[in-house]
Amino acid sequence: MRINTAYLLKTLVVPRTATHLQLTPHLYVMPSLRFLILPLLFLASVSFAKDALTVDRVKFSPTKDSWVQMEIQISCDGNPAPDAKNARYLEGVKLKAYLAYSEDGAQGKFSYYMSEVEIVIMEKGDTNNVYFYLPGMIVDRDRLKNDPDYFYVEVSIGDNVLPPQKEAMSSSIKNLQILESMKAKANSEGEANADILMPVYLAPPAYLGRIDRLPLFLRRDPRPQQ
Repeated sequence: MRINTAYLLKTLVVPRTATHLQLTPHLYVMPSLRFLILPLLFLASVSFAKDALTVDRVKFSPTKDSWVQMEIQISCDGNPAPDAKNARYLEGVKLKAYLAYSEDGAQGKFSYYMSEVEIVIMEKGDTNNVYFYLPGMIVDRDRLKNDPDYFYVEVSIGDNVLPPQKEAMSSSIKNLQILESMKAKANSEGEANADILMPVYLAPPAYLGRIDRLPLFLRRDPRPQQ
């Protein structure tokens, strides 16, 4: 759904008075309408962003010493936002991986792992791969399978979380209710496993397996002092 925000604002603008809400130096809107405009502006920004980046596939593979590699293939279709600096380039992409593994011998109990990366910039037509890794000793200790029971890749552009994409989630997630339940449990119960699922740039090189077409990452982890 695309929303013409310029037309929307034009139709809702009224003459300037002391009771109007100022949006720009020359744009005033009645306060009673601001609760309609702001949500619509948010929906418009999400509508533009959702066409910018696609999760093409998610694949899990074993590497050396039982480590598990999560590979996420993404493709960029440019930047459709009206205020983009350049329509060919997309900035501020974030990918957050959610994994849920059933605990060995525990009916209905799961271990949750989460990790997030940020990409500086992508160009229209780019196809890149993002990788996360689960340590082999964790896999062996808990008798985890290569593929988790549930997984989801949440995509954000700037401050906007994109709608879920089919290829970004496991087939076991049948509807949005299951997805939201899994995310809520991961956020509430996953603290015990914080930072165990590693992005590619933090994992030991010996366990990376085959990697290619990495994007340019923006790293915010503390760097060692020289």
